[in-house]
Parts: sequence; C-alpha cells; structure tokens
Amino acid sequence: MPDWKHTRWMKIRLLAAVTVLVICSGFVLYRIWTLQVKQSDWLRELSRAQYLKDITLEPMRGPIVDRNGAPLAVSLMTDSIFAMPTEINDHRSTAKKLAEVLGLDRKRADRLVAKLTNRKHFTWIKRRLPQKEAQRVRALNLDGVHFTRESRRFYPARELAGSVIGFAGDGRGLEGIELLFDGQLKGSTIMAQGLRDAHNNLLYADGVGHQESGYGGGVVLTIDGTIQEIAETELERTVISMSAKSGTVIVMEPATGEILAIANSPNFNPNTFWKFKASSFRNRAVTDCYEPGSTLKMFTMAAALQAKVIELSEKIDCQRGSLRIGTNTIHDSHRGGFALLTPGEILMNSSNIGIAIIGARLGRQKLHSSLSRFGFGRKTGVDLPGETRCKLRPAQSWSEVGLATISFGQGISVTPLQIITGLCSIANGGVWMRPLIVKEIRGPTNEQIQQFNPEPAGRVIEPEVAREITRMLVRVTEPGGTGTAASIPGFKVAGKTGTAQKVDPIAGGYSADKRVASFMGFVPAEQPRIAVLVVIDEPTQSPYGGVVAAPAFARIADACLRYLGVFPEGVVAQSKTPASELPSKSLKSADLAAAEAFVESNADQIDGSASDAADGRLPDLRGLSVRQAVGQLSALGLEVELTGTGRVVHHQPGPGSLLNKVSTVFITMEKCRGVPCPGIQNGTELAVIDQRKIDRRKKQEKPHE
Repeated sequence: MPDWKHTRWMKIRLLAAVTVLVICSGFVLYRIWTLQVKQSDWLRELSRAQYLKDITLEPMRGPIVDRNGAPLAVSLMTDSIFAMPTEINDHRSTAKKLAEVLGLDRKRADRLVAKLTNRKHFTWIKRRLPQKEAQRVRALNLDGVHFTRESRRFYPARELAGSVIGFAGDGRGLEGIELLFDGQLKGSTIMAQGLRDAHNNLLYADGVGHQESGYGGGVVLTIDGTIQEIAETELERTVISMSAKSGTVIVMEPATGEILAIANSPNFNPNTFWKFKASSFRNRAVTDCYEPGSTLKMFTMAAALQAKVIELSEKIDCQRGSLRIGTNTIHDSHRGGFALLTPGEILMNSSNIGIAIIGARLGRQKLHSSLSRFGFGRKTGVDLPGETRCKLRPAQSWSEVGLATISFGQGISVTPLQIITGLCSIANGGVWMRPLIVKEIRGPTNEQIQQFNPEPAGRVIEPEVAREITRMLVRVTEPGGTGTAASIPGFKVAGKTGTAQKVDPIAGGYSADKRVASFMGFVPAEQPRIAVLVVIDEPTQSPYGGVVAAPAFARIADACLRYLGVFPEGVVAQSKTPASELPSKSLKSADLAAAEAFVESNADQIDGSASDAADGRLPDLRGLSVRQAVGQLSALGLEVELTGTGRVVHHQPGPGSLLNKVSTVFITMEKCRGVPCPGIQNGTELAVIDQRKIDRRKKQEKPHE
C-alpha cells in the first residue's frame, strides 16, 4: 500500500479518536457541572438524609397554677441514660452495675444485658430518671454510658384536681386542661440532628441531646388549691363512709361563675396515670348525666313564681300523699303525705305531689322554656373537655305524667355543673353566669396574653322571684325541713336535698335500690359567697340526700367560709382562718422556683414509689397521704403511730432504716400538698384517715379498765 494512503488512514483514525475523546470529555464535563452545580443542593440533601436523622426535642410545657399561683403542673428537665454498646468493653459487668443502681429485677436485668451486647450503636437504658437515681449512675462513671436531658411533666400536688388538670405524655396533653389548652402549654420545638449508621441505627453526634427546648405559656385556673383540698377530702370521706360507688363536689362563686373546686371520686395521680383505670380520668362534673330528683323542684317553683301561676300565700291540696294521673299514681315519700301546703311548705317538705300540681299549672311549654333558660339541655360552655348537654326532651313529647315527673326531677338528666350553675343564677339575683375554670392565659415570659372575665348570659328570673326562692330554700335547712343536716351555726343556708332513683338499663324502668343522693345550696343566704353541690352515686348506708350529702355540704361550706374569712354577724372579722385550722395551699405564687427544686429532688416520692423497701430498708414516706403511707407500712408488716392530719412530713425511724430493726413507725402529718410546710397542728379533722385497724391494735395492747 502506498505511503500516502497509509498516512491518510492514520489521520482519519486519529481524528476519529480525538472526536470521540472530545465528545466523552464534553459529556463528563457536562455531567460534572450537572452534579456539582445544577443538582448540588438536591444531592447534598439526599446525602444528609442518608446519614443524618432529625431529632425532635420534646418541648418544655408551661405551668398550670391555681388562682393564687400555686403550681398544679410543672415541667422540669430530667436526665435520661443511653448507651453506646460499641464503646463498652465488659457488657455484662456494666449491665450488672446498672441493674443494681436502677433497682431492676432479674428479668429486666437480663433484658439490659441483651441490649448492651447487640450490634446497635445506640440504645436507651432508662428515660427521665429521678435526680437521686441519675446521680448514682453518674457516680459509677461507666464507659459507653451517657446522659441527655429530657422534659418531664410533674404534678406537685399529686391527686389534687387530677380530673380537671388531666395529664400530658410524649410532649402533648392527653386529658383535661392539659389537652384542651395543649396549644398554649406546649413550648417551641427544637430540631437537633444525630448520625445514623448503615443499619439505620441512631447515633448521637457530639453535643446533641444537651439542648433544651423553649417553654410554653402558662394557664391560671380559677381553682383554689385549699378549697379543692377541702372538697376532695370531704368527698372521699363521704364516699367511703357511705360505701358509695362514686361522687362529685363542685364549689362556685355565684356572683362571678368562677369554679373554686371540682372534686371527683374515684380520683387518680397524674404522675402515674398509667397505673389507673381510664374511668378514673373522667371528670364526672361535666361528662356524667344523672336525674337530679328533688333538687330540680326549686327551678319548677321559680318558673311558677315568674309566670305568676301561684300565690305565695295560697294553700295547695297535696292529696294526702297520692295523686293519680291517668293510669299512673304519684306518691310522696313522707309517710301519710300532706294535706294543704303553701308553695314554701311544698319546697320545705319536698312534696312530689305539690310540685307536680304546680308543674301542671305551668304547662309543658312554659316549664320547658324556663328549664332551658336555667341551662338544662345545653352545654354550659365551660373550658373543660368532654362536656355533655344531657337530655331535655322537646315539650311536645311530654305526656301528662311526664310533665308531672319532670317537675320533680325525673325524666330529665343534667350534669352536676349544669345544675349548680342554675343554682348560682338564683343566688345571683336571677342572672345566669357562664361557669369559668380558666382565669388567664400567660406567655412563656409570664406576660398576660388573655384574661377571662365573668360573663353574664342573661336574666332567667326577676330579682324578687330569686329572693322568694332563696327564702324558701332557707326553710329547707331549718328545723322541719329535709336538709337540716346542712345547717351551719351562725349562717342562714339556702339549699335543697335530692334523692333520685337510677334508671335500670337492663330491666328497664327505675331501679328498686340504686339511688343518687345529693344536696346543693349557697351560703350566706343573704349575700352568697359560695355555692356547693354534693352528689353521691349509689350510697348503700342511706339513699337520702338529707342524710348522705347534706352533712358533707355543711363541712365543706363551713371550712371554705372560714378559709375565705367569712364569719357570722357579731363575730369579729378576720382576714382568713389561721393556718393551724385549715389545710395550707401547696405553694405561694412566688415559690414556683422552690416548687420545681422540690419536685426535682423528690420526684420518686411524688410518684408514690418506695424502691428502698425492695432493698430491705424503710422507704421515704414524706409527702405521701395517710392512706398511701399506712398502705406501704401495712404491706411491710409494720405498726403505725399517727400524729396530726394531712400529709406525712416526718417519720421515725427515718428513711433508709433497716426493716429488720423496725417494728413501729411514728408518723407526723401536716396539712400541706407536695412541699414542706410549717408545723400545723389541728383539732378540726378534715383528712380521711382509716385508722380503725391501728386503733384496734392500740386497744389490744392496753389493759382493760
């Protein structure tokens, strides 16, 4: 082949090779530009997503306090422990030391060994430890064991207003005020980042876990911690002594509609809510409907006076205790019934027949309209979750006998809050006030964001009618009335008893033996300061509201008046009852920081735990109720000597004493909630103390006289 042809072919091949290389280089350069410039942000995020994991730090919830600033719910930063198994040399030894300090049983200790010996780079050991426990773990100084800070919700007053406050978990409200105002209470969320390996296991980077999220706003309730404690104590006493199924107490200010206390029994401790049945969380004051019975008679009477269908001086024939309506017969509970009674005497003696005759004069439409104005058949609008409206059937569906029974409180259902709000409208001169449970919403820096003021919702009866009903209700608590057990020396008490049959959902109709006993009233009758409702469900000792609920009303109202500084005429006024005669509040508003410090150092006692007993030592009983303390000591087979009332503030032998050297524990109690309080000795018994077994033992030890 000639040379020129060979040279030409070489040039063609070289040109082709260069062209291919230029094209390839251009493609590579374009691709580099695409990856490094055009798609750089997208690829960077894709890369970060593969080895970084966003971690949401639980926000710090704001506090819930009572009207005086005493904390009912606070959030604290607590220690949580995690381990890096790859950093641990002797896994079994580390697990054994942790199990001993954390008080783990054998099963949980074995589970801990399995956690530490797996191939993961990160594993939780225990979250949100009490401070003392965290300090003991720190003292071990174990390789591969690390700490981080997490928020934990504490309720310093334990069960106090538990059904109102509710509880929070995993950074969000789950029940009660915690749920309803979750948006205001939860703090701002902080996003941190952690590394994760090829197995998608979370691995904390240096410094992550030491940040703290922002605080949420606070909620100020209208609840008064002291009045709440009085109500809960007396309710528990009544439920126990009457062997009742449950109960509710509400204390309100008639002039403002502010709720000073809502007590429910059974109650629960929000610090350990998982230990209780879900039924214990229910705020019966707003969720449970019941037939009010005779307490409704005052509203029928008020409607009749407002409509001018009766005269105060007229005599109404009560048919000697038996009234036939169609094929039905209505009876009075009073043996022999009554003959002629004035309207005031009908209310005083709680005559079913008398009030049924008055209801018939009113007629279906007028009675229905009046009951609606008093708030029955609709929600009150209170800031509490789960409120029900209950049943007030349309007037056109009432039969003749239905009109009669509704007049005296059967065939209609109400919530406890509905009926006491109606009572407050009578005490308030005929003006219906929307019930208030929240006083203020505050921001993270304690600035006021929103204030809730008393909210009148209209007049339901004229002032003179309200005064006449009040005079009638005063006669109920005076000699000859059905509510004499509700009387308070030195005061005029306006009130009404109620004894209602419960509907039997299985057999149909009304139960032969199940009753709801109630009493509600306000005091002083001339210038009402408080209104109190006591509802006891299925008492077994007696079915009557005058026997079951009226005495509890008297004790609650008397204690509240003394605490509020309300005294009978002629008694030298004082600002408030001395602390030695009433329960003290949990804390003063200025002591929130002290409360947090106390809670942080006593978290194990607040939760009601007694881990020391498992180690053969006497548990720390300080801050527990008498029932909790006696229960723990009885389980350990120890005798108990009690002094004072309220919460345990001291005991001898002290915490940590060897159980094998203890036979009797001497307990000193004072009336305070969750925090140290000054020495309080009280002759007025307000605490519920089941001391029968202890008294029996003491009596057996003494020689017979």
